[in-house]
Amino acid sequence: GVTCKTEVFNSGDDVPSGGRKLAHHFDTEGTPIMIGGGELAFTLLGVDFDEKTGDTRFLIMDPHYTGADDLGLIQPKWVGWKSADSLTHLGTKLFQKETFYMFCLPMRPSDV
Repeated sequence: GVTCKTEVFNSGDDVPSGGRKLAHHFDTEGTPIMIGGGELAFTLLGVDFDEKTGDTRFLIMDPHYTGADDLGLIQPKWVGWKSADSLTHLGTKLFQKETFYMFCLPMRPSDV
């Protein structure tokens, strides 16, 4: 099996405050993070955390896309750098205030 850590955010407004911890995961483990919650599921591929301002951007891949391999369609909504209040393909905020989110952080095996 795969060993994972879980981060729970009770509100979408709390997600940006986890930016430093999520960035540390990518620095040390480098594995994609699965995000689930009351709304949709996403894959987090990276975090850009600004140490000076605390601003956080998320490299999000939305696994719900079906269609042609057309970057013009995919990049605007389905894969890209997003802020916490960016809109999803449904026109809703990426992380909504009234929604909880669970982040599954897979850990690399220590013996590899």
